[in-house]
Amino acid sequence: MSTGGNKFEDFRTTSTIRKLNLWAQIILGVTLYVGLNFLAARHYQKWDFSENRKNSLSPESVAYVKNLKVPVEIFAVVSQYARDNEETAVLRDLRAVFKQYEYNSSKSSPVKSSFVNAHIENKRAEELASRFGSDLENCVVVASGNKFKRIPIGDFYDIEEGKRTNFKGEQLLTSAILSVSSGKTSTIYFLKGHGELSPKDSSLSRGLSEFASALSRRNYNIEELDLSKSAQIPENADMIIIAGARAAMLPNEIDQLRKYLLKNNGRLVVFLDMGSLNGLEDVLFDWGIMSDDMLVLDTSGDYESAGGDLIARSFPQKAHPISKYLIDSDMPVQFGSVRPVRPDMGAPIDDTLKIDPLILSGNSSWAEKSYARGGSQTYDAAADLAGPLPLAMVASRTGGKDLGLNIPGGKLAVFGDENFIINKWFNRLGNSKLALNTVNWMLEENTMLNIPSRQISLYTITLSHNQIMSLALRYMSLPAVVLLLALIVSFARRR
Repeated sequence: MSTGGNKFEDFRTTSTIRKLNLWAQIILGVTLYVGLNFLAARHYQKWDFSENRKNSLSPESVAYVKNLKVPVEIFAVVSQYARDNEETAVLRDLRAVFKQYEYNSSKSSPVKSSFVNAHIENKRAEELASRFGSDLENCVVVASGNKFKRIPIGDFYDIEEGKRTNFKGEQLLTSAILSVSSGKTSTIYFLKGHGELSPKDSSLSRGLSEFASALSRRNYNIEELDLSKSAQIPENADMIIIAGARAAMLPNEIDQLRKYLLKNNGRLVVFLDMGSLNGLEDVLFDWGIMSDDMLVLDTSGDYESAGGDLIARSFPQKAHPISKYLIDSDMPVQFGSVRPVRPDMGAPIDDTLKIDPLILSGNSSWAEKSYARGGSQTYDAAADLAGPLPLAMVASRTGGKDLGLNIPGGKLAVFGDENFIINKWFNRLGNSKLALNTVNWMLEENTMLNIPSRQISLYTITLSHNQIMSLALRYMSLPAVVLLLALIVSFARRR
């Protein structure tokens, strides 16, 4: 009896030991799993084996991100999440590049990104709108503190024949991160002293307070400048705006503007009134642009003869970055009395100069030379210009190269109308987008970054039904053999 009791006790002891051993193994396994994941989350290395290292940032971007002194937030605000393969690819590209910035940023000044569905996450979308302004849908917002940059999602791609060809995510995001994280605030001067529209005027017909407020919300410092009282243009003048000058400028003022553009690589935006150019013809000539004292008319429904308003909805075949958002959003621009702005064929040939139209009048339009006489106007082939005609143009010069970086030269933007930016019209149609996009492009720093766009490569495999069946049989044969052997062994052990 005693022997049987010892055996029973030995069995219970052995069973207990086995249970303890099993639990010890479980605890050790869980501890090992948690410990490895804990270490991997804090100490890990990333290798990129993709073609041309397309899943990694360039060394230039990595250096910028690692040396950030302040945290940066990236928000992608979308109208709704992917509905088709095209939108899925766009979101995938954005998520991939966002993760690269998060991975390469430091713990002290991290880069954090998130996606916000404007139609579902209403509360969060409202918070972003109160912080960055309205109309954020389908935009990427890069922010640091009170400074932010908005980038339309459409700007991340080059489009050729309706297809996405290049992804410019790294170039745009690195430029935006540098802009919002730097302590410098760009200063824009509005010229005064010649009857120009004023950024401090809140009147509907002559004020630019809406335009100025929109610029201030985008972290631009707004000042006024009277060249007749200044010996030279201030050194902190990142851009000068001349809005509807009505009086002639002094020769010294014109010389200062020409020097600012040509020697100081400045930025100048001119909104022209009808009539004389008031001395600005010399400035325009330097940059290969001219503007005839003519009124653009149109026989289509896009022109209202009573108010002289022209709805412009035509764009060059090769869209300029300024106009791209208007085209993608199908947004026309409402001009007032607008004059043509076109290339000056008599200007000297300059290989460093690039001139591009932004927006055009319609096919049924023309520029009327005798507009001042009033009454009914008809096209005169001998005196008038047939449409479509450019209503705004931008000119830029290449300043040269240094240490492998393209150094941008000056930039000039000329619009044939000043009415579309006044308070009364600023928020109509695509008016504000055209004006603000111009300012952003003029002051953009993308050209300073030696970061190429990434070509989008599509790989497709076309297989016939027989080929698919052949591949299926080949890849299923090994698992089938293993399964058969397992069944045989199991059957044999049961017998």
